Amino acid sequence: MRHAHSGRKLGRSPEHRRATLRALTLALIENETIQTIPSRAKELRWYAERAVTLAKRGDVASRRQLIVMLGSTQTNNPGENRVRNAIEKVCKELAPRFKDRQGGYTQIFRLATRRAGDNAEQCIMRYLPGPEEKKSKASKSKEDSKKVSTEEKKKVAAPVAEDKPTTKKADKTKTSKPAEDRKSKATKKD
Repeated sequence: MRHAHSGRKLGRSPEHRRATLRALTLALIENETIQTIPSRAKELRWYAERAVTLAKRGDVASRRQLIVMLGSTQTNNPGENRVRNAIEKVCKELAPRFKDRQGGYTQIFRLATRRAGDNAEQCIMRYLPGPEEKKSKASKSKEDSKKVSTEEKKKVAAPVAEDKPTTKKADKTKTSKPAEDRKSKATKKD
């Protein structure tokens, strides 16, 4: 029995598992969408949502907890640091996006295709889009549908205006009657 043994082991030692989840969390924060296997995504969900929850608090203690969760921000050479950039992005972009939401910041989509090497099931994990992104996508889709509808009207109206197939049928029937009359006249003369 697995009493009080929460979480998935992912086939790794505790240190390796923690490092894997840190790396996946950093990648998800940087790109906002990653592709992985469902068991990793389900385990990663806690880390990714915890990072946003801590950033939403906005105090120094929560930033320090983010540093502990994501890894060290100290480097030997000054300049760009992946963890620092991720923490800034969470605090400045993701936390305001989810300020009215009480959890459930991530989404997992299972893919139909499997991984080529080991035939493992695949999924896409992403942070939910913000209300601004939803509105811009909705307005783009409305504009696209308006364009399509006007184009469809033009396409539908164009064949009606041409009427070429109906005139050809009428021409054939007109030409066939005189030919029959000619044959009948020719037979009468003989």
